[in-house]
Amino acid sequence: MYSLPRTPAERFASIIALLCRTVAASIAGGRLAGPLIILIWRRLNRMGIRFAAIAARHDAGTLRPPRRRPQAPRPPLARPRKPDPLPRGKAWLLRLVPEAAGGASQLQHLLADAEMAALIAAAPQAGRILRPLCRMLGLRPPAALHQPPRSRPPAVPRRAASRRPPGSDAAPFAAPQPRRPAPAPMPSLRACGPPKTAG
Repeated sequence: MYSLPRTPAERFASIIALLCRTVAASIAGGRLAGPLIILIWRRLNRMGIRFAAIAARHDAGTLRPPRRRPQAPRPPLARPRKPDPLPRGKAWLLRLVPEAAGGASQLQHLLADAEMAALIAAAPQAGRILRPLCRMLGLRPPAALHQPPRSRPPAVPRRAASRRPPGSDAAPFAAPQPRRPAPAPMPSLRACGPPKTAG
């Protein structure tokens, strides 16, 4: 006898399974290429595995709190990252596979559940899985998935211009030099007269 999923982890697993079946069925219509369908299926399957592992560690009491890395400038990467082959943007999975709207509706109901909200609050690591999934399906993440604003490092104060107190030995500017007296004008030859000859 088939039993309906009850825990948030079981309900999430059933939603991922539904989305994977829906994406795999789209290959029959020829709307999507086979390699793209495989990439989407792998992305969804990986989300289901990661969420199940987080929920299992939470239930066992072995889930560690997420590490908060200091906001330091990242060093340049030796090799540039490969671009993501999957599309981006809000609701990109619904644009490719409109039949995925059923899974999106179930996920919206799951995120509104009190047990799921408690799990998200106790395991913030789940937000790294649920936020991208909400974006894929065009859902607005609930308040429990909102990320806190990043704390920016304190601004380094600028050095004030060095001002020397009055009366200090070293003056900021050199003392003005005294002006030299102007040279006396040369006497005019006419005023002196012709030279006298000895008589």
